[in-house]
Amino acid sequence: MNAPVRRTPMARMHERLGVTIEVEAGWELPVAYADEGAPLQGSIGLADLTPRAKIDVRGTVEGALGVAGDGLIARIAPDWGLVLDAPGAEEILLPKLEQAANAGAMVTDATHLFAGFGLVGPRLDDALARLTSWDPATLPAGSATGAPIGDVRAIVARRDLTFAMLEVYTAAEFARYAWETIFDVVQRLGGGPVGWRALRAAGWR
Repeated sequence: MNAPVRRTPMARMHERLGVTIEVEAGWELPVAYADEGAPLQGSIGLADLTPRAKIDVRGTVEGALGVAGDGLIARIAPDWGLVLDAPGAEEILLPKLEQAANAGAMVTDATHLFAGFGLVGPRLDDALARLTSWDPATLPAGSATGAPIGDVRAIVARRDLTFAMLEVYTAAEFARYAWETIFDVVQRLGGGPVGWRALRAAGWR
């Protein structure tokens, strides 16, 4: 019997944008759209990163985060980190982090609690100027913090890649509103949707 397919809250919106879907680790990944070269090269693109594995670690986090391996660690505060990895990686990460955590840490599979968005391209700062009162210049590459994006509380991580990228994570119940708000700004700046295939080809993981 086939495992049920998991879809992001924006699945219907992607269909209207002419998305190409591939299934990975039980998730429907929005891997490509018709014309997504321009957003990456000259404007701004928006990607749906919701299928990423997300493990929330709070308390005395050093032990658990120390075994995160190749996962991206978004260190939001001294006692709070979010480990991000490929779709389905939570099945390996969760027991691994739980075993390494001490009694002062809480490790939770947050994959379905957060929706994820990737803002990518040379006009990233222009988009953020329209989406938030937070100053992105205060966040070094490779770091994470809490900030409002489109009036929604979010965790943001600035990636240290060959292209400008900010990953944004909001509570899943705000996913559609956040996507619509961010996508409106992206379109006004001449951008559009970007799929996982283009991001991975450019070095994102």
